[in-house]
Amino acid sequence: PCYECLFPSEGEFEEMRCAVMGVFAPLTGIIGTMQAAEALKLLAGVGRSLQGRLLMLDARGMQWTEIRLKRRVDCAVCGPRH
Repeated sequence: PCYECLFPSEGEFEEMRCAVMGVFAPLTGIIGTMQAAEALKLLAGVGRSLQGRLLMLDARGMQWTEIRLKRRVDCAVCGPRH
């Protein structure tokens, strides 16, 4: 699944911009490091990838939550091409 599967562009959502809401600065480093580790794992062909899963970090309680995602069959980005 892709970002469009999770947040369809035609869907309704309340946009919360980081410029308005702010970002807890250490999170950018934590998440960036996790993304780099995932990229290295994929390149090296080791470990279990996050494909089909979304990891979310609640930094207030330092708790990770994982949810499984499925590709939308009608997704304009990663769905089947006609």
